[in-house]
Amino acid sequence: MKYETTTEYNRNLQELEDLLVRRDQMYKEAASNLIEYTREFGDMIVANFELKIACIEQKKAISYCRRRINRGLPIDVAKMQAELEQEMKLYRVQLEELVKETDEAKKAEAVDQYTSSRVKKIYRRLAKLLHPDINKKTQDSEELQDLWTRIVKAYRASNVEELEDLEVLARKAMESLGEDAYEVEYDDLERRIERVERQINEILTTEPYTYGEMLRDEEKKEAHRRQLEDEHDDFEQYLAMLTKTIGEILQGGQMEIVLQTE
Repeated sequence: MKYETTTEYNRNLQELEDLLVRRDQMYKEAASNLIEYTREFGDMIVANFELKIACIEQKKAISYCRRRINRGLPIDVAKMQAELEQEMKLYRVQLEELVKETDEAKKAEAVDQYTSSRVKKIYRRLAKLLHPDINKKTQDSEELQDLWTRIVKAYRASNVEELEDLEVLARKAMESLGEDAYEVEYDDLERRIERVERQINEILTTEPYTYGEMLRDEEKKEAHRRQLEDEHDDFEQYLAMLTKTIGEILQGGQMEIVLQTE
């Protein structure tokens, strides 16, 4: 699209810049919401997942036993345990990751209002200079891409000192390339604006950004806590039923039980 006036072009470019900064701020808020959510409910989620994988393991044990019974073969307990250990590896890795995420969320430090405001201001300035969707040179320069990656990392960590240092490096990089190198002419601003608006809408309507509303409402938090508690009770009851079933199979006396493989 060709713009009839410079004013119209600059207005659309400013809109794109504002949307990009808003989108990236929402990404940061989503990450912050996830940390707060995990800090609040992580232990309950870990406990529920532990019960879940225990249920899965018992179901697999029952399946193994029934396959052996249907084929008229003895139940080899050692072989069954070896198979279960192999099949449950991925679930145990997921459990370890959940535990790690919960521990990290508990250790995460809250960011004070002044630091948060300072981080936003510096990031906005840097985004106008180096954001790949605003500055074409960033897309083509390895040095600028590296700077931008470091900027995003520092922004998401609310590391104001790192951002201050990176701003100096960014302006130095600009000067080394010359002011003209940062002249930008886009003919697809409307398409870019629509794309970022879609991204913003997606963030707004999905987790973990949507955790924010619940975390700010004590009644909704308590309702979510009760939901997790009910889930825990359901898993416990299901696990008890599965454990009883596998016990009946192994102690039923209808099949030969082999405790060690030869």
